[in-house]
Order: sequence, then C-alpha cells, then structure tokens
Amino acid sequence: MTGLDNDVVVVTGAGDGIGRAVAQRFARERAIVIVADPDKERAVRTVESIEEFGGDATPFAVDVADAVAMEHFAQDVRNEFGTAKVLVNTAGYTTAGPFLEHTLDEWDRLMGVNVWGLVHGSTYFGRQMIDSGRGGRIINVTSVAAFTPIPLSAAYCATQAAAQMLTESLRLEFAGTGVGVTAVCPALGAHSSESIARTIVRVAARNPAVVPTPIEARARYLATRVAPRGVRWAARVLRPDRLTGRRSCVTQ
Repeated sequence: MTGLDNDVVVVTGAGDGIGRAVAQRFARERAIVIVADPDKERAVRTVESIEEFGGDATPFAVDVADAVAMEHFAQDVRNEFGTAKVLVNTAGYTTAGPFLEHTLDEWDRLMGVNVWGLVHGSTYFGRQMIDSGRGGRIINVTSVAAFTPIPLSAAYCATQAAAQMLTESLRLEFAGTGVGVTAVCPALGAHSSESIARTIVRVAARNPAVVPTPIEARARYLATRVAPRGVRWAARVLRPDRLTGRRSCVTQ
C-alpha cells in the first residue's frame, strides 16, 4: 500500500485519545476519514479538529459491541464513501480491581468492546475489502496486557489476549487476499497518542504482524518469548495502582 490520497480510512473509538490522534494523522495523509464513536458529540469534535487543518472527515455514532449496528455502519460507509482501505480498531474498554469484585456486567462490556468489537469490524469491513479485490489493512490496537500478566487486571488482560490471538490468526487466514492484519500493542501507563498514531500510519503501509510500541513494550514482548518466568516474576512486584487503579473506562 503506497499513499493514502482519497482512500477511505475507518477509525473506531475515534472520539478521544489514541483514536482521535489516529484519525487526525490519517487525515493529514489526505485520507477520507470515518470517525466512529458511541458518543456522537465526541465524534463531531474529532471531525471539527480535522476540519481545522483542511482534512476530510465524517462522524458516525456506533457501538462496536453491537453486531447489528456495526453491520449497518459498514454498509453505510460503503454506500456513501466506497469500500474502506484501512480499518483501525482503537475502541477499547478498561477496568481494574480484584478479580472477585468484577461483575458479570463488567465482563460483558469488556468482551463486547475488546473482543466482539474486533470481530464485528473485521467481519463486515474485512469481507468488503476481500470482495472488492483491492485488498486493504485491518489494524487492531491491543495492549502489552495481551502478553503481560498484570495484578488486579485479570479480566482486562484476558480480553486483550483474546484480541491479540484473534488478530494474529486473522492475519494467517487473510493471507493471500490482499488484506493485511496487524496488532499494535501500546505500553501501559504514560505514552503519546500522537506517537502511536504515527506508528499506525506507518503500519498501514508496511503491514507487519505485531508492533509493540514504544521500546519498553517491544522489550516486554521479546521477554515473554525468551524469559516467560522472569516476566511472571516481574508482574508480582508491579504497583498495579500506578498502572491502572480501580476504574472502568470506555476508550472507544
């Protein structure tokens, strides 16, 4: 994939944070950006921030956990703008705290956004990309929590591990169709949304398999391959409150 002029790029969870930065970065590359978020007002604010520098973006309100809504969303995008060239799934839901204190509602929401959201997006947009014969890119933003156990975050880690394996398996299944699939795994804690957005735009052109970012995330990823026992030991001495704290947060 070279150049993004007038290519349709769909970004879920684009109402704030990494998603907004990703939408802005693709717009600066002259893509036609579809800004999806469950909160229409947040999506509109992202679009307004893009229009300020002359970018092309359109807001949509959609909950990625809703299969019917996502199917209609994909159809609406194709009918109005054409088949998406890039889908970036940044929508996510985080929660932290003792495993036994997590409610079934929290588990349902974690699974709905972090796992089913990727299933829905990859199904409906992936099918369109393959059927078009022009290929495309699906980029799923997961987390180092996909391969690093974190105290008081068992539920979140479980959904991220599922998202990671879904992404890596889809890459193998879609090989030969022209549709590349990549997992981008940001580090926990402080990180720059803008730097992650730049990484994602590069990923769209290069199509690597797994991209932990920044360097500390890459170190963790490699450590799980060569010294898994050490990673588990390190996890025992983590300060969970510094990583997450007790919270629930929708980032889609």
